[in-house]
Amino acid sequence: MKEYIVVRRLLFMVIVLCSTAAAQVEIFGLRVFAAGDEYRPPVITAGEQVTIEFDVATSLPPNLHILFLHASRDWKVDDNTFINDPGTIRAEMLLYSPAPASVYQYRYRYRNSFPNARNKVEFRYSGNYIFRIVDADASDAVVTEGRFIVAQNNVPLSVTMENRYHSEHEPPFDQRLYTTVIVSAPPEFTAADPASVDHMDVNRVAVIRNWELDRPMFIDTEDDDAETFVENLLRPTKTFVRRDLPVGNEYRRMDLSSVSFYPNNQPAVMRDGPDVSRFRWQGKPDANGATKADPFTGGNSDYLEVELRLRLAEPPAQKVYVTGGFTGWKVLPDYEMRPDAATGLYVGRFWVRRGVYDYQYVLGTPGQDGIVRRQDWATLEGNDWRTINRYTFLVYYRDRRLGGVDRVIGMQRVRNAGTPDPGKRSGTPVVKDNTPWPVNIGQPRN
Repeated sequence: MKEYIVVRRLLFMVIVLCSTAAAQVEIFGLRVFAAGDEYRPPVITAGEQVTIEFDVATSLPPNLHILFLHASRDWKVDDNTFINDPGTIRAEMLLYSPAPASVYQYRYRYRNSFPNARNKVEFRYSGNYIFRIVDADASDAVVTEGRFIVAQNNVPLSVTMENRYHSEHEPPFDQRLYTTVIVSAPPEFTAADPASVDHMDVNRVAVIRNWELDRPMFIDTEDDDAETFVENLLRPTKTFVRRDLPVGNEYRRMDLSSVSFYPNNQPAVMRDGPDVSRFRWQGKPDANGATKADPFTGGNSDYLEVELRLRLAEPPAQKVYVTGGFTGWKVLPDYEMRPDAATGLYVGRFWVRRGVYDYQYVLGTPGQDGIVRRQDWATLEGNDWRTINRYTFLVYYRDRRLGGVDRVIGMQRVRNAGTPDPGKRSGTPVVKDNTPWPVNIGQPRN
Protein backbone atom coordinates (compact mmCIF):
# COMPACT_ATOMS: atom_id res chain seq x y z
CA MET A 1 0.00 0.00 0.00
CA LYS A 2 1.29 3.46 -0.84
CA GLU A 3 2.16 5.42 2.27
CA TYR A 4 0.18 8.58 2.87
CA ILE A 5 2.04 11.68 3.95
CA VAL A 6 -0.17 13.88 6.10
CA VAL A 7 0.89 17.47 6.67
CA ARG A 8 -1.06 19.11 9.46
CA ARG A 9 -1.99 22.65 8.58
CA LEU A 10 -4.15 25.30 10.17
CA LEU A 11 -6.63 26.02 7.43
CA PHE A 12 -9.74 28.12 7.61
CA MET A 13 -11.47 26.19 10.37
CA VAL A 14 -10.33 26.45 13.96
CA ILE A 15 -8.41 23.52 15.37
CA VAL A 16 -9.67 22.44 18.78
CA LEU A 17 -7.62 20.42 21.23
CA CYS A 18 -10.36 18.27 22.66
CA SER A 19 -8.47 17.37 25.86
CA THR A 20 -4.93 17.03 27.04
CA ALA A 21 -5.17 13.29 26.72
CA ALA A 22 -7.13 13.08 23.48
CA ALA A 23 -5.62 13.25 20.00
CA GLN A 24 -5.94 16.53 18.19
CA VAL A 25 -8.81 16.52 15.69
CA GLU A 26 -8.44 18.78 12.69
CA ILE A 27 -11.26 19.78 10.34
CA PHE A 28 -10.83 22.01 7.34
CA GLY A 29 -12.51 22.79 4.05
CA LEU A 30 -15.94 22.89 5.72
CA ARG A 31 -18.67 23.68 3.19
CA VAL A 32 -22.46 23.75 3.50
CA PHE A 33 -24.88 24.34 0.64
CA ALA A 34 -28.44 23.58 -0.39
CA ALA A 35 -29.73 20.42 -2.04
CA GLY A 36 -26.37 19.19 -3.32
CA ASP A 37 -25.99 22.30 -5.51
CA GLU A 38 -22.71 24.16 -4.87
CA TYR A 39 -24.23 27.33 -6.30
CA ARG A 40 -27.06 27.52 -3.79
CA PRO A 41 -26.47 29.08 -0.36
CA PRO A 42 -27.61 26.99 2.65
CA VAL A 43 -31.20 28.21 2.78
CA ILE A 44 -33.60 25.37 2.05
CA THR A 45 -37.34 24.91 1.98
CA ALA A 46 -39.21 22.13 3.77
CA GLY A 47 -38.58 18.86 1.95
CA GLU A 48 -35.11 19.84 0.70
CA GLN A 49 -31.76 18.77 2.13
CA VAL A 50 -28.67 20.66 3.21
CA THR A 51 -25.27 19.24 2.21
CA ILE A 52 -22.30 19.24 4.59
CA GLU A 53 -18.74 18.48 3.48
CA PHE A 54 -15.35 18.60 5.20
CA ASP A 55 -11.91 16.98 5.31
CA VAL A 56 -9.88 15.49 8.16
CA ALA A 57 -6.17 14.72 8.49
CA THR A 58 -6.29 12.03 11.18
CA SER A 59 -4.59 8.67 10.66
CA LEU A 60 -7.92 6.91 11.20
CA PRO A 61 -11.46 8.23 10.64
CA PRO A 62 -12.36 10.17 13.79
CA ASN A 63 -15.46 9.46 15.84
CA LEU A 64 -17.21 12.73 15.01
CA HIS A 65 -20.93 13.39 15.38
CA ILE A 66 -23.01 16.28 14.03
CA LEU A 67 -25.59 18.03 16.21
CA PHE A 68 -28.35 20.02 14.50
CA LEU A 69 -29.71 22.70 16.84
CA HIS A 70 -32.64 24.99 16.20
CA ALA A 71 -31.77 28.61 17.06
CA SER A 72 -33.43 31.97 17.44
CA ARG A 73 -33.52 34.62 14.72
CA ASP A 74 -30.33 36.01 16.32
CA TRP A 75 -28.55 32.61 16.23
CA LYS A 76 -28.87 31.68 19.89
CA VAL A 77 -29.52 27.95 20.37
CA ASP A 78 -33.01 27.26 21.75
CA ASP A 79 -32.82 25.77 25.25
CA ASN A 80 -35.87 23.64 24.62
CA THR A 81 -35.74 19.83 24.44
CA PHE A 82 -39.12 19.77 22.73
CA ILE A 83 -37.73 21.79 19.83
CA ASN A 84 -34.24 20.25 19.98
CA ASP A 85 -35.32 16.67 20.64
CA PRO A 86 -32.16 14.63 21.39
CA GLY A 87 -33.58 11.74 19.35
CA THR A 88 -33.71 13.72 16.09
CA ILE A 89 -30.76 16.12 16.19
CA ARG A 90 -27.65 13.88 16.27
CA ALA A 91 -25.95 12.24 13.28
CA GLU A 92 -23.64 9.39 14.31
CA MET A 93 -21.53 6.82 12.49
CA LEU A 94 -20.28 9.26 9.86
CA LEU A 95 -19.05 7.52 6.71
CA TYR A 96 -15.77 8.87 5.27
CA SER A 97 -14.18 8.45 1.86
CA PRO A 98 -10.40 7.91 1.71
CA ALA A 99 -8.48 10.69 0.01
CA PRO A 100 -6.95 9.85 -3.39
CA ALA A 101 -3.40 8.50 -3.26
CA SER A 102 -1.88 11.70 -4.71
CA VAL A 103 -3.40 13.95 -2.02
CA TYR A 104 -1.06 15.03 0.78
CA GLN A 105 -2.95 17.49 2.99
CA TYR A 106 -5.71 15.24 4.37
CA ARG A 107 -6.72 11.58 4.60
CA TYR A 108 -10.52 11.44 4.63
CA ARG A 109 -13.44 13.40 3.28
CA TYR A 110 -16.95 13.45 4.67
CA ARG A 111 -20.01 14.46 2.65
CA ASN A 112 -23.68 13.85 3.36
CA SER A 113 -27.05 15.54 2.98
CA PHE A 114 -29.60 16.03 5.75
CA PRO A 115 -32.23 15.23 6.82
CA ASN A 116 -32.08 11.58 5.89
CA ALA A 117 -33.51 8.33 7.20
CA ARG A 118 -30.16 6.61 7.83
CA ASN A 119 -28.92 9.20 10.31
CA LYS A 120 -32.41 9.69 11.82
CA VAL A 121 -32.06 13.47 11.66
CA GLU A 122 -35.17 15.61 11.26
CA PHE A 123 -35.75 19.33 10.83
CA ARG A 124 -39.19 19.49 12.41
CA TYR A 125 -39.42 23.27 12.60
CA SER A 126 -38.44 25.98 10.19
CA GLY A 127 -35.98 28.63 11.29
CA ASN A 128 -32.27 29.10 11.89
CA TYR A 129 -30.10 26.04 12.54
CA ILE A 130 -26.60 25.74 13.95
CA PHE A 131 -24.82 22.45 13.29
CA ARG A 132 -21.94 21.50 15.55
CA ILE A 133 -19.35 18.89 14.67
CA VAL A 134 -18.30 17.30 17.94
CA ASP A 135 -15.71 14.74 18.98
CA ALA A 136 -17.64 11.88 20.59
CA ASP A 137 -14.40 10.49 22.04
CA ALA A 138 -13.73 13.75 23.89
CA SER A 139 -17.04 14.32 25.69
CA ASP A 140 -18.61 15.99 22.66
CA ALA A 141 -16.01 18.75 22.49
CA VAL A 142 -17.02 21.11 19.67
CA VAL A 143 -14.53 20.96 16.80
CA THR A 144 -16.30 23.52 14.61
CA GLU A 145 -19.79 24.65 13.62
CA GLY A 146 -21.78 26.12 10.74
CA ARG A 147 -25.18 27.56 9.92
CA PHE A 148 -28.14 27.03 7.60
CA ILE A 149 -31.79 28.06 7.43
CA VAL A 150 -34.96 26.05 6.83
CA ALA A 151 -37.92 28.01 5.47
CA GLN A 152 -41.61 27.33 4.96
CA ASN A 153 -43.96 29.18 2.66
CA ASN A 154 -47.03 29.61 4.83
CA VAL A 155 -47.48 33.25 3.88
CA PRO A 156 -47.12 34.81 0.41
CA LEU A 157 -44.78 37.75 -0.04
CA SER A 158 -43.79 40.01 -2.89
CA VAL A 159 -40.55 41.98 -3.18
CA THR A 160 -39.69 45.15 -5.07
CA MET A 161 -36.23 46.73 -5.24
CA GLU A 162 -35.67 50.14 -6.81
CA ASN A 163 -32.43 52.01 -7.58
CA ARG A 164 -32.49 55.21 -5.54
CA TYR A 165 -29.83 57.71 -4.51
CA HIS A 166 -29.45 58.11 -0.75
CA SER A 167 -28.74 61.72 0.17
CA GLU A 168 -26.91 60.87 3.40
CA HIS A 169 -24.07 59.04 1.62
CA GLU A 170 -21.27 60.28 -0.66
CA PRO A 171 -20.93 58.86 -4.19
CA PRO A 172 -20.65 56.02 -5.01
CA PHE A 173 -22.02 54.86 -1.65
CA ASP A 174 -25.24 56.76 -2.31
CA GLN A 175 -26.36 54.11 -4.81
CA ARG A 176 -28.82 52.08 -2.74
CA LEU A 177 -31.79 49.75 -3.21
CA TYR A 178 -35.11 50.99 -1.84
CA THR A 179 -36.65 47.66 -0.86
CA THR A 180 -40.33 46.92 -0.24
CA VAL A 181 -41.61 43.55 1.04
CA ILE A 182 -45.36 42.94 1.24
CA VAL A 183 -46.27 40.05 3.54
CA SER A 184 -49.83 38.73 3.45
CA ALA A 185 -50.74 36.77 6.57
CA PRO A 186 -54.23 35.25 6.97
CA PRO A 187 -56.73 37.50 8.77
CA GLU A 188 -57.75 34.82 11.29
CA PHE A 189 -55.66 32.63 13.56
CA THR A 190 -56.57 29.09 14.64
CA ALA A 191 -54.41 27.88 17.51
CA ALA A 192 -55.22 24.21 16.86
CA ASP A 193 -53.95 24.43 13.27
CA PRO A 194 -50.11 24.02 13.19
CA ALA A 195 -49.95 25.92 9.89
CA SER A 196 -52.02 28.84 11.14
CA VAL A 197 -50.27 32.19 11.67
CA ASP A 198 -51.15 35.04 14.02
CA HIS A 199 -50.33 38.10 11.92
CA MET A 200 -49.51 40.16 15.03
CA ASP A 201 -46.40 37.98 15.55
CA VAL A 202 -45.11 38.40 12.00
CA ASN A 203 -42.53 41.00 12.93
CA ARG A 204 -39.25 40.64 11.06
CA VAL A 205 -37.99 40.35 7.48
CA ALA A 206 -34.33 39.43 6.96
CA VAL A 207 -32.44 40.17 3.75
CA ILE A 208 -29.40 38.02 2.91
CA ARG A 209 -27.13 39.00 0.02
CA ASN A 210 -25.77 35.96 -1.83
CA TRP A 211 -24.05 33.69 0.77
CA GLU A 212 -23.59 36.27 3.53
CA LEU A 213 -25.65 34.55 6.25
CA ASP A 214 -23.49 36.13 8.95
CA ARG A 215 -24.45 39.70 8.02
CA PRO A 216 -28.16 39.90 7.18
CA MET A 217 -30.01 43.20 7.06
CA PHE A 218 -33.32 43.41 8.93
CA ILE A 219 -36.65 45.17 8.72
CA ASP A 220 -38.18 44.75 12.16
CA THR A 221 -41.34 46.06 13.79
CA GLU A 222 -39.41 46.49 17.05
CA ASP A 223 -36.18 48.15 15.87
CA ASP A 224 -35.23 51.83 16.02
CA ASP A 225 -33.41 51.93 12.68
CA ALA A 226 -34.16 55.19 10.85
CA GLU A 227 -33.79 53.43 7.50
CA THR A 228 -36.59 50.92 8.10
CA PHE A 229 -40.30 51.14 8.76
CA VAL A 230 -43.37 48.92 8.67
CA GLU A 231 -46.72 50.02 7.26
CA ASN A 232 -50.09 48.56 8.35
CA LEU A 233 -48.52 47.22 11.51
CA LEU A 234 -51.82 46.03 12.98
CA ARG A 235 -53.21 44.50 9.79
CA PRO A 236 -52.70 41.03 8.30
CA THR A 237 -51.03 42.45 5.19
CA LYS A 238 -47.93 44.39 6.25
CA THR A 239 -45.42 46.32 4.17
CA PHE A 240 -41.78 46.14 5.32
CA VAL A 241 -39.52 48.85 3.86
CA ARG A 242 -35.76 49.35 3.92
CA ARG A 243 -34.31 52.45 2.21
CA ASP A 244 -30.58 51.75 2.27
CA LEU A 245 -29.85 48.23 0.99
CA PRO A 246 -26.27 48.35 -0.42
CA VAL A 247 -25.31 46.57 -3.63
CA GLY A 248 -21.52 46.50 -3.34
CA ASN A 249 -19.44 45.30 -6.26
CA GLU A 250 -19.04 42.03 -8.12
CA TYR A 251 -16.74 39.73 -6.20
CA ARG A 252 -13.20 38.97 -7.30
CA ARG A 253 -12.52 35.44 -8.56
CA MET A 254 -9.69 33.04 -7.74
CA ASP A 255 -9.25 30.00 -9.98
CA LEU A 256 -7.01 27.31 -8.49
CA SER A 257 -8.23 24.46 -10.66
CA SER A 258 -5.20 24.21 -12.99
CA VAL A 259 -2.47 21.83 -11.78
CA SER A 260 -0.23 23.21 -14.55
CA PHE A 261 -0.53 26.82 -13.33
CA TYR A 262 -0.46 25.93 -9.64
CA PRO A 263 1.35 22.60 -8.99
CA ASN A 264 0.74 20.68 -5.79
CA ASN A 265 3.10 21.23 -2.85
CA GLN A 266 4.15 24.66 -4.11
CA PRO A 267 2.92 28.09 -2.96
CA ALA A 268 0.25 29.45 -5.29
CA VAL A 269 0.91 33.11 -6.08
CA MET A 270 -1.83 34.55 -8.27
CA ARG A 271 -0.65 34.84 -11.88
CA ASP A 272 -2.43 38.15 -12.52
CA GLY A 273 -0.28 40.03 -10.02
CA PRO A 274 -1.33 42.06 -6.98
CA ASP A 275 -4.96 43.09 -6.54
CA VAL A 276 -5.81 46.80 -6.31
CA SER A 277 -8.70 48.75 -4.83
CA ARG A 278 -11.88 48.80 -6.95
CA PHE A 279 -13.47 51.83 -5.33
CA ARG A 280 -14.72 53.15 -8.72
CA TRP A 281 -14.03 50.13 -10.89
CA GLN A 282 -16.86 47.75 -11.74
CA GLY A 283 -15.87 44.10 -11.43
CA LYS A 284 -16.49 41.28 -13.88
CA PRO A 285 -19.44 38.86 -13.48
CA ASP A 286 -19.06 36.48 -10.57
CA ALA A 287 -20.78 33.39 -9.15
CA ASN A 288 -22.70 35.38 -6.51
CA GLY A 289 -20.47 34.07 -3.75
CA ALA A 290 -20.57 30.38 -4.71
CA THR A 291 -17.58 28.01 -4.78
CA LYS A 292 -16.95 25.38 -7.44
CA ALA A 293 -14.63 22.83 -5.87
CA ASP A 294 -12.60 20.53 -8.09
CA PRO A 295 -13.76 16.90 -8.36
CA PHE A 296 -12.77 14.44 -5.65
CA THR A 297 -10.28 12.60 -7.85
CA GLY A 298 -6.50 12.58 -7.88
CA GLY A 299 -4.26 15.52 -7.07
CA ASN A 300 -6.82 18.05 -8.26
CA SER A 301 -8.67 17.63 -4.96
CA ASP A 302 -5.71 18.62 -2.77
CA TYR A 303 -5.09 21.92 -0.98
CA LEU A 304 -2.69 24.71 -1.92
CA GLU A 305 -0.97 27.37 0.15
CA VAL A 306 -2.31 30.48 -1.55
CA GLU A 307 -0.66 33.89 -1.42
CA LEU A 308 -2.85 36.91 -2.12
CA ARG A 309 -1.29 40.35 -2.56
CA LEU A 310 -3.02 43.71 -2.45
CA ARG A 311 -1.56 47.07 -3.47
CA LEU A 312 -3.09 50.17 -1.85
CA ALA A 313 -2.24 53.79 -2.58
CA GLU A 314 -2.21 54.64 1.12
CA PRO A 315 -2.63 52.75 4.40
CA PRO A 316 -6.31 52.28 5.32
CA ALA A 317 -7.79 53.45 8.61
CA GLN A 318 -8.54 49.85 9.66
CA LYS A 319 -7.00 46.43 9.17
CA VAL A 320 -7.49 44.59 5.88
CA TYR A 321 -9.03 41.12 5.70
CA VAL A 322 -9.92 38.78 2.86
CA THR A 323 -13.16 36.80 2.91
CA GLY A 324 -14.85 34.41 0.50
CA GLY A 325 -16.07 30.89 0.00
CA PHE A 326 -12.95 29.58 1.78
CA THR A 327 -13.97 31.38 5.00
CA GLY A 328 -17.68 30.66 4.71
CA TRP A 329 -18.04 34.41 3.97
CA LYS A 330 -17.03 35.25 7.51
CA VAL A 331 -14.45 37.94 8.28
CA LEU A 332 -11.93 36.05 10.41
CA PRO A 333 -8.80 37.28 12.23
CA ASP A 334 -6.70 34.50 10.66
CA TYR A 335 -7.34 36.03 7.24
CA GLU A 336 -5.80 39.42 7.91
CA MET A 337 -3.72 40.90 5.07
CA ARG A 338 -0.48 42.16 6.61
CA PRO A 339 1.80 44.87 5.18
CA ASP A 340 5.09 43.60 3.75
CA ALA A 341 7.95 46.01 4.41
CA ALA A 342 9.97 44.89 1.38
CA THR A 343 7.28 45.30 -1.27
CA GLY A 344 4.79 47.68 0.34
CA LEU A 345 2.03 45.20 -0.47
CA TYR A 346 -0.57 43.71 1.86
CA VAL A 347 0.03 39.95 1.85
CA GLY A 348 -2.06 37.04 3.10
CA ARG A 349 -1.20 33.33 3.03
CA PHE A 350 -3.64 30.51 3.74
CA TRP A 351 -4.56 27.01 2.60
CA VAL A 352 -7.42 26.46 0.16
CA ARG A 353 -8.79 23.39 -1.58
CA ARG A 354 -8.51 23.49 -5.35
CA GLY A 355 -11.47 25.09 -7.10
CA VAL A 356 -12.89 28.42 -8.21
CA TYR A 357 -13.74 30.92 -5.47
CA ASP A 358 -15.39 34.31 -5.19
CA TYR A 359 -13.68 36.58 -2.68
CA GLN A 360 -13.27 40.22 -1.64
CA TYR A 361 -11.40 42.49 0.76
CA VAL A 362 -12.98 43.96 3.90
CA LEU A 363 -11.80 46.58 6.37
CA GLY A 364 -12.37 45.91 10.06
CA THR A 365 -11.19 46.24 13.63
CA PRO A 366 -10.38 43.12 15.68
CA GLY A 367 -12.06 42.81 19.06
CA GLN A 368 -10.64 41.14 22.14
CA ASP A 369 -13.22 38.40 21.72
CA GLY A 370 -11.79 37.43 18.33
CA ILE A 371 -14.66 38.98 16.36
CA VAL A 372 -13.83 41.51 13.64
CA ARG A 373 -16.00 44.56 14.22
CA ARG A 374 -16.86 47.77 12.34
CA GLN A 375 -16.71 45.82 9.10
CA ASP A 376 -16.52 47.93 5.94
CA TRP A 377 -17.25 45.93 2.81
CA ALA A 378 -17.36 48.86 0.37
CA THR A 379 -14.37 51.20 0.76
CA LEU A 380 -11.88 48.87 -0.97
CA GLU A 381 -14.37 47.23 -3.33
CA GLY A 382 -16.81 49.97 -4.33
CA ASN A 383 -20.59 50.15 -4.67
CA ASP A 384 -22.36 50.15 -8.02
CA TRP A 385 -25.92 49.58 -9.21
CA ARG A 386 -24.56 47.51 -12.10
CA THR A 387 -23.63 44.78 -9.62
CA ILE A 388 -25.94 41.78 -9.81
CA ASN A 389 -26.71 39.98 -6.55
CA ARG A 390 -29.17 37.32 -5.46
CA TYR A 391 -31.06 38.33 -2.35
CA THR A 392 -32.95 35.94 -0.10
CA PHE A 393 -35.89 37.43 1.82
CA LEU A 394 -37.07 35.59 4.93
CA VAL A 395 -40.18 36.27 7.03
CA TYR A 396 -39.70 35.49 10.72
CA TYR A 397 -42.57 34.54 13.02
CA ARG A 398 -42.50 34.21 16.80
CA ASP A 399 -44.67 31.14 17.47
CA ARG A 400 -46.24 31.46 20.92
CA ARG A 401 -47.57 27.91 20.74
CA LEU A 402 -43.97 26.71 20.91
CA GLY A 403 -42.98 29.04 23.71
CA GLY A 404 -41.92 31.92 21.48
CA VAL A 405 -39.71 29.91 19.10
CA ASP A 406 -38.68 31.78 15.94
CA ARG A 407 -39.77 30.15 12.70
CA VAL A 408 -39.31 31.22 9.07
CA ILE A 409 -42.74 31.12 7.43
CA GLY A 410 -42.02 32.84 4.12
CA MET A 411 -39.15 33.00 1.65
CA GLN A 412 -38.46 34.65 -1.68
CA ARG A 413 -35.33 34.76 -3.81
CA VAL A 414 -34.87 37.88 -5.91
CA ARG A 415 -32.22 39.26 -8.26
CA ASN A 416 -31.70 43.02 -8.49
CA ALA A 417 -31.81 44.84 -11.83
CA GLY A 418 -28.04 45.29 -12.33
CA THR A 419 -28.37 48.52 -14.31
CA PRO A 420 -27.02 52.04 -13.58
CA ASP A 421 -30.40 53.73 -14.11
CA PRO A 422 -31.98 55.55 -11.14
CA GLY A 423 -35.54 54.39 -10.59
CA LYS A 424 -34.96 51.01 -12.22
CA ARG A 425 -37.07 48.36 -10.47
CA SER A 426 -36.66 44.63 -10.03
CA GLY A 427 -38.28 41.94 -7.96
CA THR A 428 -39.00 39.00 -10.22
CA PRO A 429 -38.23 35.76 -8.34
CA VAL A 430 -35.10 33.99 -9.55
CA VAL A 431 -36.76 30.57 -9.36
CA LYS A 432 -39.92 29.03 -8.01
CA ASP A 433 -39.69 27.44 -4.59
CA ASN A 434 -38.23 23.91 -4.45
CA THR A 435 -36.74 24.26 -7.94
CA PRO A 436 -32.92 23.83 -8.01
CA TRP A 437 -31.01 26.72 -9.46
CA PRO A 438 -29.47 25.88 -12.84
CA VAL A 439 -25.94 24.54 -12.62
CA ASN A 440 -23.33 26.17 -14.86
CA ILE A 441 -20.20 24.40 -13.73
CA GLY A 442 -17.06 26.48 -13.51
CA GLN A 443 -18.48 29.59 -15.20
CA PRO A 444 -19.38 32.98 -13.74
CA ARG A 445 -23.10 33.37 -13.40
CA ASN A 446 -25.47 35.99 -12.10
